[in-house]
Amino acid sequence: MSNLKDATVAEVWVLNGTVKEWSFSWRRPFFVWEEQLLINLLADLEGHVWNEGADGRGWKREEDEVFSVKSMYTKLEGLVILENRWGAEEQIVFN
Repeated sequence: MSNLKDATVAEVWVLNGTVKEWSFSWRRPFFVWEEQLLINLLADLEGHVWNEGADGRGWKREEDEVFSVKSMYTKLEGLVILENRWGAEEQIVFN
């Protein structure tokens, strides 16, 4: 949906006067169900520590910022429990 598919995080985090803010560009308005996805994205980006170094990838769910299956499992498990989207059969498979 982004008009800025190749942009780095630093390129969409812009200075507006004296305040830094997100400057996303979308090709169309959000559907209602997509609005929550944007809220989730902003929550994941909140607390990001900025530096003047080159952009890189990191997984903030781990101290060393290296992706782990366990941390993803824990995130998904929390979403499944909170959103209660799956029935008993799906939860058995997930477990």
